[in-house]
Parts: sequence; structure tokens; C-alpha cells
Amino acid sequence: MRSSSRWGLFPGVAALVAVIALGFAAAGCGSSSSSTSSPAATPTSSASGTAAAPWTAADLAAIQTDSSLKAMLPANIQSAGAIKCLSDIPYPPWEYFDPATSTNPAGLDFDLSQALAKKIGITINFVDSPFDAGLLAIKGGKADIMMSGMYDSAERQTAGYSFVDYTFDGTAMLVPKGNPQKITNLDSLAGKTVACESGTTQQAFLADQNKQFASAGKAAMQILSLPGQPEALLAVKSNRAVADLTDFSTATNIAETTNNGATFEVVKDPAAPYAPQMDGIAVSAKNTQLIDTMQKALQALIDDGSYQKIIAAWAFVPVTSATVNAGPAYAKSHATPAP
Repeated sequence: MRSSSRWGLFPGVAALVAVIALGFAAAGCGSSSSSTSSPAATPTSSASGTAAAPWTAADLAAIQTDSSLKAMLPANIQSAGAIKCLSDIPYPPWEYFDPATSTNPAGLDFDLSQALAKKIGITINFVDSPFDAGLLAIKGGKADIMMSGMYDSAERQTAGYSFVDYTFDGTAMLVPKGNPQKITNLDSLAGKTVACESGTTQQAFLADQNKQFASAGKAAMQILSLPGQPEALLAVKSNRAVADLTDFSTATNIAETTNNGATFEVVKDPAAPYAPQMDGIAVSAKNTQLIDTMQKALQALIDDGSYQKIIAAWAFVPVTSATVNAGPAYAKSHATPAP
């Protein structure tokens, strides 16, 4: 369960809520897909039990296209007639397959990508890709953008990526129901095996935590980095790891929806979510035309209210304006104190 105080770090929101029941075992990592099908957002419930309005196909159809945005796109994208958007699926509520055994994408990132496509007047193909491979594909020019619950971090900017920021999140610890290892905070992880998804901010966060443990004379964690979220969950369920570090939004969703809440739980640490950061649309830093187009398209969705409807449907934290590369400054001002 969550309390509103845990989201005091974030502006304008009380709590994240469960949105989608997902069978990870059935979904796996899925096969590649490129779809522009109508969104199918599930209504969410706030802590007070008030249902949020879903984002519907009618909402998407109502978005007014701004032809000037398409004219801003790089020539190669205009010629192709589509933007290739990569996403590491499943990672609910950001993205997942609906139904779980299909290759039909759904989730916050998918809905927002299709709204951006409608605003620009171009197709955005939403394609499944492993997290690390997706970033490399963008840098290598094999894809245009990536939307995958990705933190806008200083390290990623230094590595050659820019981010159009669209929401906030943080890190949480997911453990088996009943918390058999009695994990209470980050210090509880010393000397234990902890799972995470390879290439994520959580992997870097755990490596940094090990440095802090060493300075404090504590035993290091064994960091079990795995290809995807399903594998990390399996490691926890099979007792290969005591916890899975993942986004707070994802941890909450998994805990509340997997097996009707009977399989996992989120550790109730008052300091969580750890290291809150901004999430953004990743673009090669060299692709300035595309960055500018995506930023202006997102701002247009904010201005016409479409963005707010999508964010509310998925119970995420809204930004007030479309910024580029604002993540590091935000993360610095909301850093988790050392243990």
C-alpha cells in the first residue's frame, strides 16, 4: 500500500495507483511489434477510490494536427513517413502487451506516443526492443526515439542522448509477499543479492550504493542484472534475489496486480521513492531537429489538454511544460541522502 507522504517529493500528486492486471509469465519480453492501433487505457483508481477518466480512441481522434510540426522533422523522417519509437516491453504501467499473449502495445508511453503522432501528423511505430539495444539503436541511427520509462540522467546525456521530459518517477524495492527477508531500507540489502534490469538507472544506483556500503564498512550487494523485468521478477519469486529494484510506478503496479496482490509487495521505507528523477523521450543529442519537434509537439499537447488527460488516465505525475534535459538538475535537488 502507498501513502500520500511518499510522493511528497513530487509536485502536484498524492500517489500512483494500480492500473493494469498483467500476466508477466505469459507476456515475457514479447516479439517486436510496430503498431498504431487505438489506445485502450484502463480507468485507474486513486487512493480515495475515485476513478480517473480513461484515454480513449475518441480522445486521440480529437487531437488537432499541427502541420507546422511535421515540416520541422528531419528530411529522412519526412521521407520515411514515420518515426520509429523503441520501447522495452513489458514494463507496466509504462508499456505492456494487451492482451499479454499478443503484440498489441498499451500503456502510458504508447498512448503518449500516439498522441504525439496525431499532433505532428505522422505515424509513430511503437516497437519492442531490449533496453540497452534500444539506446544503441538510437545512437546508431537505426531508430529515432525511445519511450520506455527512461530517466533523463546526466550519465545518459553525457553518453550522447537528449531527453524531452514528460513525467517523474523514482526507485522502489519489490520483495516477495510477506517480505520474508525483512527488508526495510537500503541498508537491509548489504551482503545480499539484489535484482534489477540491465542498463537501467537502478543498476547504476545499486553500484553507487555498493560504494557507500564499502565506505561504511558494510558487505557489498551482489547485483544480479537481468535482460528484462520478467526475469528480475522471476529471480525474486525463486529466491535468487531478495529484492528487485525498479521504478516506483512499476513496483507498485506489479505488487497490486500480480496474482491479485498475493505475490509481491513494495518495501514500506519512508525514504522511498529513492532518487526521484524525470523521465523523458530519448533522442540522439545530434538529432536537434527531432528534439525540437518532439518538444514542441509535447508542449502543444500540454496546451490543448490532451497530455493532462493521458497522464491522469495512467495516474502519473504531470509536468507543467515540455522541457529538454531538465532531469539532472531535478535529480540533484531531490537526491536520496547517503545511509
